[in-house]
Amino acid sequence: MQTVEIMEKTFDSESNDIALYLAMSRKAEYEGHPEIASYLLNVAMDEARHAAEFATLLGKVKDTRTNLVNMLASEVKAEKDKGKAAKIAFAEGHDEAFQFFEKSMHDERRHKEGIKKVLSKLGKGLNQQ
Repeated sequence: MQTVEIMEKTFDSESNDIALYLAMSRKAEYEGHPEIASYLLNVAMDEARHAAEFATLLGKVKDTRTNLVNMLASEVKAEKDKGKAAKIAFAEGHDEAFQFFEKSMHDERRHKEGIKKVLSKLGKGLNQQ
């Protein structure tokens, strides 16, 4: 299906644009251009909405419990991957990359724990499916 392939590529492109435009917004803010930073942030949010719609159209969004279980698996993997990447960056002497991998690894761990809490609430009967 050509349409599905195009939607997958568009989803990937929109998703990458979000991160890039957020980084550009932060840089503009740092350089003292708050209006430009705000504009770039708005563009990033538009791209996020586009990506979210394509995710839905592509069937990537399921019921809440399934979404959370899938997210948990992704966060567990991301935490491990970032831990490995931190070790490699450290061994290669890339201090900034090492520090950021370490920080983001801790963020992934925090996400993982938050998802577990939300899942436990679902397990206690809230919107259980």
